[in-house]
Amino acid sequence: MQDVPLIVSYLRDPQAGRAISTVEGELLRVTSPAKVLTIDYPQPPRLFILEVLAGQAESTRNTVLTLRRERPLADILLWAPRATAADVRMLSRTGVKDVVVSHSVTELIAGAREILEEQQTLPRLTALSRRRNKSSRFESMLSRSTAMWDLFELCTRIAPAEATVLIAGETGTGKELLARAVHRQSKRKGRFVAANCASISPELINSELFGHEKGAFTGADRAKKGLVRHADLGTLFLDEVGDMTLEAQQSLLRMLQEKRVRPVGSLVEQEVDVRVVAATNVPLERAVAAGEFREDLFYRLDVIRMNVPPLRERHEDVLFLFGHFIKQLSKHYGFTPPSFAESFLDALVEYEWPGNVRQLENFTERLVLARPQRTLNARDFAKLRSNGVAAGPTHSPTPRDTPTQPPVDTSRSLQENIDPLVAQHEHAYLQAALTQNEGRIADTAHQAAISRRTLLRKMKRYGLDKQRFKKHATPNQTEAHQATKHQVPPEAT
Repeated sequence: MQDVPLIVSYLRDPQAGRAISTVEGELLRVTSPAKVLTIDYPQPPRLFILEVLAGQAESTRNTVLTLRRERPLADILLWAPRATAADVRMLSRTGVKDVVVSHSVTELIAGAREILEEQQTLPRLTALSRRRNKSSRFESMLSRSTAMWDLFELCTRIAPAEATVLIAGETGTGKELLARAVHRQSKRKGRFVAANCASISPELINSELFGHEKGAFTGADRAKKGLVRHADLGTLFLDEVGDMTLEAQQSLLRMLQEKRVRPVGSLVEQEVDVRVVAATNVPLERAVAAGEFREDLFYRLDVIRMNVPPLRERHEDVLFLFGHFIKQLSKHYGFTPPSFAESFLDALVEYEWPGNVRQLENFTERLVLARPQRTLNARDFAKLRSNGVAAGPTHSPTPRDTPTQPPVDTSRSLQENIDPLVAQHEHAYLQAALTQNEGRIADTAHQAAISRRTLLRKMKRYGLDKQRFKKHATPNQTEAHQATKHQVPPEAT
């Protein structure tokens, strides 16, 4: 990694041009914004500083979007003292690090130095600065991806409507966070209530969602309100909606059509005002074709579709989120942030993260807790990933998926050496049991002598999706999209 960062600047203002030379780094001036895309740089630029001239906001936006695609690891700082408020909003959504609207050259230089200081602390990591700008945060979500910001804009537009929303995306992409954003943006007076349809027993799902009367069935020693009525005047989030029983699907369809629910064991229907946001990590169209999901309910839910892109399709977010997690978790545990060689960060970006943001966060936490005392490289990345089966592959199990036994490391405690072995055996056992039971949660939990809730928690930890173990599943139905071909070679540099 170069010790001196390469800074590329396009500044027409003479005073700004002179002042930028005081920033520590190798400075390369260009005579037009277009040239930043065509120059053959001696080393990868770390920072682009571009002046937005009057009337050129749109062309600057196009330049920035191209830079974000071609050089996702570089930061971009815009100086736009002559831009309109609408231009600033547009430019802020392109994924730039910051837009300086002040005429003060001093503020521009201070912004550049702050970005470079961050990069020196965590090389090439686009972690959030202390002054988090609007181009990186939406509600509780962080992203610099244009695709994600298109989703955030859609969320803002559709939130005030009463229409149902179907959020589709792989496990770990943040579907529930997006659902919560829809609720908060909607300004509905009621609460946000989440229900994971896969974690509720098929025998109890009607009772959990719609409530029951006292004595309605064995064990119903008191009346229960149900999650739908708890969400009255608010939003009901149904995660993994494809796992609902056909009977529960019929009740949900009726609730959506009539705006009424009837608790189990009751003859009286009760009015409800609930907006439903559903999520699925498998295509519901296939479940409809297989007769496992009602077609009429599917069309009721699929009024507004929000497709969350996987992390592998937004490389600009990998280092951005990794840097954020590193800072956040290091501060939480009171540890010094690790340091990384360029080869580690290259491997981090090249890996396809089949478990998406959740896997990246778990990996980062494991890395911080390992408390490495030296600069980490690509070999360390491969070792950390292979030893941490919690961030393991999400494709159909094969013999080569079972991680190899890690070597004994006497510099670590006995428990730290044992934990990976226990996790590996647990992972392998659950794969085998789910395969034997064709993905049936109840049967697998009974065989493993653990509760359904514990099983589902462990499946989430290891990235195991029950749909992949069903007999009718095909390779195209797996959530991993042939994740085996995306593994980073141990010798990557």
